[in-house]
Amino acid sequence: MPFALWLQPEWLSQVVRQDWGLGQQPIQLDARARAFGLLACALPSLLMSYLLWQLYTLFGRYERGEVWTLQCALRLRRAALAMTALAPAMPLAKTLSILALTMGNPPGQRFLTLSFSWQDYLCLLLGLVLLAIATVMREAVRMAEENAEFV
Repeated sequence: MPFALWLQPEWLSQVVRQDWGLGQQPIQLDARARAFGLLACALPSLLMSYLLWQLYTLFGRYERGEVWTLQCALRLRRAALAMTALAPAMPLAKTLSILALTMGNPPGQRFLTLSFSWQDYLCLLLGLVLLAIATVMREAVRMAEENAEFV
């Protein structure tokens, strides 16, 4: 999605003005500004791709009947860490993107904004909850393996 956004200046302008809160402030939509903006969005995009890959492989294991295994706990932990890292990466990418779009403006019309939304807090909270579940799951797997050795 970020790639498509940064390739379409009209759509990008609409998103920046309405969703990112720049209103009628001057922005640069030339190829250089859009390239830097796309680069700024690379980290959250990579984290999201990694998160989705971990969930895809986790649910593939669940489909095969592997629920209480160390690999499932590790996949869930990796997904949780990616989601937790995504929480600060999204506002940082937005800040760098706005900076890229206003860097070509004359002095006094450049913007550096840092804002957090409820989605960022929710992403952090959900990541931490999943991390706790993965830790409990890993401990349950360890205890099950330990109990199996006694029999």
